Amino acid sequence: MLYLSHADTQRLDIRMTDVVPAIEEAFRRVGNGQAVVAPRVRVLHPPLEKNSMGKGRPWVRDLRIIPGAIEEIGYGVRLGASLRRQAGGVILVLFDWQTMELAALISDHLVHAVRSTAPCGVMAKYLALENASTLALIGSGRLARWAAEAVCAVRTICDLRVWSPTPAHRQECVEYLQARLGALIRVREVESNEAAIRGADIVTTATKSLEPVMKGEWVSPGCTVLGNTPEEIDQETFLRGKIVTTYNDGILTHVPPYHSLVELVEAGRLSEADFSIELGDIVAGKIPGRVSKDQIIVGLNPAFGILDAATAEFVYQRAKAMGIGTELEA
Repeated sequence: MLYLSHADTQRLDIRMTDVVPAIEEAFRRVGNGQAVVAPRVRVLHPPLEKNSMGKGRPWVRDLRIIPGAIEEIGYGVRLGASLRRQAGGVILVLFDWQTMELAALISDHLVHAVRSTAPCGVMAKYLALENASTLALIGSGRLARWAAEAVCAVRTICDLRVWSPTPAHRQECVEYLQARLGALIRVREVESNEAAIRGADIVTTATKSLEPVMKGEWVSPGCTVLGNTPEEIDQETFLRGKIVTTYNDGILTHVPPYHSLVELVEAGRLSEADFSIELGDIVAGKIPGRVSKDQIIVGLNPAFGILDAATAEFVYQRAKAMGIGTELEA
């Protein structure tokens, strides 16, 4: 069994140009029925009140158990804990597909952000305009940075606009992404979320906000909006766009809720049929993604266990090839 510490995962020098194809293959196998998608288990304290979906994230302690399996790749389980929305202990477990033996224990602090946002690259590849060149990034933390890199791995982005509410964080993010992505992409901070979004071909949100960070009126025809946390997208954007999800069953039952979407369903303005399209079916070629250049598409990414299995296998194989990690007795 291979153990990879946080320092080990840093030494792997993970790049989204390598990760996104692995996640794309995972979605293809999901679409072809070659995966087992299981719901996450979330243990919250204090417990939620009856019939509450956790709007506003009122808990103090949180344990998440997220399983998934992909044929010929393996079983993956993510165990993650947090205290007052700050990360605690996180570990990713990989079981070998052929033997079901424990193959790897992986520190998940860095890898979690990779696994959570790599679907942005797959969604951008299959949903965004082929000539998309302008990316609006709403957020400046770990997930936002990896999400931007995932999009840039599949589209020739020339102008990357960064907005988050704290100027120092924006500037740090801009400097990081400029160094990471290279001189061919202009990375710049803008003064507002509206300035970032208006005219953008792709919008990616990855924030800690408990309320929407955008307005549908800012979104241009042909734009692809990629949301990475449940609270970020407003009702007008949902009403204007075709909704595609990475995992349909993870939408209405998600804790915390996609409350803008849930409220639209409760009001009868949308139905579950309006977000019944899954990314795996598009990647597998069963249904089309974008059907016109002016179509607005909203991609929702409720991360699920398939991502953990695929990412764990990717990290494990990369570590073995590079001779990184510590072999432990099972």
